[in-house]
Amino acid sequence: MAKTGGRGTAAAAGAAGSHQMYEMPNRLQAKIGARQGTKQNALNLAQDVLESVKPRYEGRFEKDMRALKAVFDQMQDAQDYNLELLITKVHDIRGEAGTFGYGLVSEIGRLLCEYIASIEQVGTVERMAISAHLQAMQTVVADKIKGTGPEVAKQIIAGLNTIIANSKA
Repeated sequence: MAKTGGRGTAAAAGAAGSHQMYEMPNRLQAKIGARQGTKQNALNLAQDVLESVKPRYEGRFEKDMRALKAVFDQMQDAQDYNLELLITKVHDIRGEAGTFGYGLVSEIGRLLCEYIASIEQVGTVERMAISAHLQAMQTVVADKIKGTGPEVAKQIIAGLNTIIANSKA
């Protein structure tokens, strides 16, 4: 025999009446009022704002990628790699990419962040792996491959995973 829910009646576990449902008050809803917080108009407005910004995203993405590539080039020239900075910049780009429909860029960015976090030093193989990921991100947006992409997307991800695996071998 088990007593459930703190105030339930004693009954065999799984038997009819062996549980009790409690209605919890929505304290946040009580604070903001019954007609606030879940309005479809607010959701529609947010969607409209997002749609209005989308046309400018690709240009901004290209600018952000050029800046990231420039930072990476400077690191290569100096042979001094700030891996945390790279992860932060890639993370920012991948977050926006997902918001604007470029799920494949987001996935490539995730792989790159995980890869960078797994390495301690950057040698020739690691530089090539990072460059391949950056190039793949640029190519996806340049070719306007939205969503998770077609079959080629799977090939890109598989190729990048192979590069990562080979760099760790």
